[in-house]
Amino acid sequence: MSRLRTTLAEHRLARARRREDRALERLLTRAPTVESAHELRAIAARR
Repeated sequence: MSRLRTTLAEHRLARARRREDRALERLLTRAPTVESAHELRAIAARR
């Protein structure tokens, strides 16, 4: 049972990371300037 819980928790974490990555990509595509996109990318790299 513990292995199942661990697997489910890992799956949830992976989905959350992918969701955040997609949100960041959407944000970058809407950045008004190239400089803004670079700043957003730098902030994301620090998280």
